[in-house]
Amino acid sequence: MAPENVELVQRMLDHFYNGEAEQALECFSPDVEIDLRRRVDAGRGRGREELARLIGEWVSSFADWREEINEVRDLGDQVLVEATQRGRGRESGVELESRYSTVYDVRDGAIWRITLYPDAAEARD
Repeated sequence: MAPENVELVQRMLDHFYNGEAEQALECFSPDVEIDLRRRVDAGRGRGREELARLIGEWVSSFADWREEINEVRDLGDQVLVEATQRGRGRESGVELESRYSTVYDVRDGAIWRITLYPDAAEARD
């Protein structure tokens, strides 16, 4: 068990939801690995700036985006977060609701890898 890893991820999420992007990014390693390939718009990269760009592009594609955390699970050096996001497409006006999972790998007090999964069971594996 690594409760400090859960606390780190929770602190990062709190900053993110409060609009404190810089503080949220400070929870990540400067060379964080980003794997969003399983998401519909796909993406992969490295570094805080790239993470901010990828997440910013996703969130800004909605006129009304919000997210609810369903579960946070301590996996030792990893933290699994299951969430539901909702929103309305900025261009299409289409309402979206999707559940997905994110695995945060933590090392030396920082998140060094983030991997998104559209399927919670796949993330748990």
